[in-house]
Amino acid sequence: MRLIADSGSTKTFWALVQHDKKEKVIQTQGLNPYFTSPELMREIIHDELVHNLVCNDITHIYFYGAGCSTEKKNSLISEQLKHFFREAQIEIFHDIQGAARALFGNGEGIACILGTGCNSCFYDGTEVFSKIPSLGYLFGDEGAGSNLGKKLVERYLKNKLPEKIKALFDETYNLSLEEILTALYNKPFPNRFLASFSPFLNDHIKDPYIHDLIYSSFIEFIEAHVEKYDNYASYQTGFIGSIAYFYQEILHEAATAKRLTISKILRTPVEGLVEYHL
Repeated sequence: MRLIADSGSTKTFWALVQHDKKEKVIQTQGLNPYFTSPELMREIIHDELVHNLVCNDITHIYFYGAGCSTEKKNSLISEQLKHFFREAQIEIFHDIQGAARALFGNGEGIACILGTGCNSCFYDGTEVFSKIPSLGYLFGDEGAGSNLGKKLVERYLKNKLPEKIKALFDETYNLSLEEILTALYNKPFPNRFLASFSPFLNDHIKDPYIHDLIYSSFIEFIEAHVEKYDNYASYQTGFIGSIAYFYQEILHEAATAKRLTISKILRTPVEGLVEYHL
């Protein structure tokens, strides 16, 4: 049996494949090595994954993850997996490689991720070539959930939101300045905290102010992460991630404004990755 994993900063989807058929998909917390300690990784794998499987039956694990960008970070993941899946051959890939394979298979195109974080690459059908590092929620993540939440919270704290939106925000969250700053600077996963405000934006997406906030963030993503590729408009461009999926109408608007055609939008790459590995 094979286990194919797609891990973002918030969630991981594990597809169990047996006899060239997907048996089931298990969801756990995300395992981003930049935010998740080895101890917490092992705890998540033990508590949320292992009890759903017979570990010794797993022969291969293909793990695609956010933050899996260096050999050192990849080894953090593989070491924790090896603790439970001792007989398995484990391969670790960056999540952008997974997005490219899920979107284009063996074809070429520009693959983009818009979830809690963001990323992009040019994919030639085999290898990925990246132009711009994603840089995370502090210096990047244009268009992603953490960036949308950051824009919203910053404007809230600086009293820049329209009164109607500010009142709705207070009614929904009732957060003090201290609680927000503590979540951002003293608690783990500040990127997840910022991305957690995305449902608020989705609930009020018809408000012109909220629409423009999301639209402008998508324009920033296209300018920073798509237009940097030579002849970008001549290639297929695909998106993966919850933000791209749930805000796809506004994403298409931004793409049209930038003369970009989107060929495919997927919520998760799991189905495409299962098909690729089969």
